[in-house]
Amino acid sequence: MFDIERRECEEIKNVMGWKLIYGRRKVGKTYLARKCLDYDDYYLISRNLSIIRGDEELSLDEGIRRVVGELKGGKKVIFDEFQRLPEKYLDQIATAYPNGTLTLLASSLGAVSKVVERNSPLLGYVVPYRMGVVKFSDAVLSVKDPFKALLFRDPWTVQHATGWSDIERNPQSFYYITKGLIGEIFQEEDRKLTKTYEAILLEVAEGMWNTSMISARLQSKMDMNTSKASSYINTLFNLGLIKKIKVYKGGKGSEWYYDLDSPIMETTFYAEAKYRVSEGTKVVLDLTYPISKEMQFSIGEMLAEYYNAELAYTPQGDIDVVLLKKGKPFIAYEVKNRFSDKEARKAIERIKDFGIPRAGLVGVLEDPPSSEDSIGRDRLVEIAREIKEARNRN
Repeated sequence: MFDIERRECEEIKNVMGWKLIYGRRKVGKTYLARKCLDYDDYYLISRNLSIIRGDEELSLDEGIRRVVGELKGGKKVIFDEFQRLPEKYLDQIATAYPNGTLTLLASSLGAVSKVVERNSPLLGYVVPYRMGVVKFSDAVLSVKDPFKALLFRDPWTVQHATGWSDIERNPQSFYYITKGLIGEIFQEEDRKLTKTYEAILLEVAEGMWNTSMISARLQSKMDMNTSKASSYINTLFNLGLIKKIKVYKGGKGSEWYYDLDSPIMETTFYAEAKYRVSEGTKVVLDLTYPISKEMQFSIGEMLAEYYNAELAYTPQGDIDVVLLKKGKPFIAYEVKNRFSDKEARKAIERIKDFGIPRAGLVGVLEDPPSSEDSIGRDRLVEIAREIKEARNRN
């Protein structure tokens, strides 16, 4: 089993005082908090609104009394599943401030409102910190294999898979797990995973990347009013299920490329959209498209961090990675497992023809032919290491 060294470990240590670590379910909040933070006690709010402390199950009233008592005594307390706590208890918790150190963990973006809204008793007491999937550079540096690093960006997969072949062999189970986790996210936000939301996730996984494409597909399949698609997409973005990547159009307007937020989500929902794996029919899956797409954007995110630039994509010429500074491209990359000399030349010509001054090649499995910036597998690991070293210097 891989233990990925995550930057968040140091980041949450450096958040002083009382803090709220939040993010969607199964991104590693509890694991990292208990691994990285110094604490005296750990409390968990169960689904039935009791409080678990070790082998004890306490009522809410008793549990909150204990938490407040420990904080007033100067202790360090982790309080998990904070989003489940009824708001009437917030005043009681606030009475302990600024004593002790309270770390709240929440699997709901809505939990932030409990600590930052103007009427919250915890306003000004608690600093929010959002945690997402593992940064690609952290995963690459830990496992040294770009494809495993891509899979393990979702920490929960480490326990259930050693590589993408495990997903291909058992796509139905991994789809159900992923869909179940998404359903829990909706539940924690007091929403329902409706057929519309699920349909949008499936369309995005299958490659419908902008609002117009998604709207057209929903209209044809569900007779949905196209004007409503944007609000559904924004909800999925706010829930942390969809991410947005800038589309560079040569200065001609602005647009977003929508993608699912995690590689395992993208891949399993693609398998469902393309092959209906939930029906249990035995088929030979080809997951090249979603894995390649996620590799493209993950490498793009890492290179954007390396250059302190903004990641973009351009559909004109299908340039995989475009890096912007002050809104202008300064380098672009083609990402492939392997390049022939002919493919390399064509990729560089395509980038240059679009007016981007520098052109690079990224070979995930083999070093690519020479270019202005040729990056192979070993160089990807070196870049990940340099990112970490630069972060430590700062």
